[in-house]
Amino acid sequence: MKSVRLVLTALGLVSALTLSHAQSEVSGTSHANVPHQVLHLSASAQTEVQQDWLVMTLAVQKEGLQAPGVQKQLNAVVAAALAVAAPSIKSGVLELSTGSMNVSPRYGRDGKITAWQGVAQVVLQGKDAEQITSLASKLQDLTVSQIDWKLSAEQRKEAETRIQAEAVAGFKNKARTLTQQFGFADYTLKEVRVGGQETNEGVMQRMAMVQMDAPSTSPVPTLPGKSRVVVNMTGSIQLR
Repeated sequence: MKSVRLVLTALGLVSALTLSHAQSEVSGTSHANVPHQVLHLSASAQTEVQQDWLVMTLAVQKEGLQAPGVQKQLNAVVAAALAVAAPSIKSGVLELSTGSMNVSPRYGRDGKITAWQGVAQVVLQGKDAEQITSLASKLQDLTVSQIDWKLSAEQRKEAETRIQAEAVAGFKNKARTLTQQFGFADYTLKEVRVGGQETNEGVMQRMAMVQMDAPSTSPVPTLPGKSRVVVNMTGSIQLR
């Protein structure tokens, strides 16, 4: 069961209550001070949500005496993988993209280049974890190097919308309570800012990239964790 916990924080309280007094003189007469009491406060709401978006990064590593030759090998592996994976593409369900590609020299003890080493990536991601892991096991010469679970855009938006009302209610309750505690009858909202963030509860899986004589045909097991979605509200009110 998803839990929602409201966290409220008043920033500074007394120190955040700023008193600015204006005095004016008209025809030598001093007028009473005009108070401008401003209170800064914040409120937040959070909830834990089951992750529903899998990002699986596959990589291939090649070595050779010449950089162009290494790059050619990498291009061939990536092109073959894209050809195999392309028919399975479906937006939001299984998406395909290329990752980084890098070719760098290897040096001997004499400081001279002895070989070239290159790495290229292919990224599978989407909501259908079973299809993603199954497809990954069919891509020749590529091994899984990283697995990451997170929230889909829809899942995060739904969670933020749900707890935003909690954050607003908390901000208003805190404003009313502090207004009364400082001896005022009411307040006027001067400024408010709303922000959100997502933090993963699970640990990203990084896997050692090993060149195998034959690719594994077994899908890599993986399970989603939970993400904490937080909506923060900060603002200021004028006590009156």
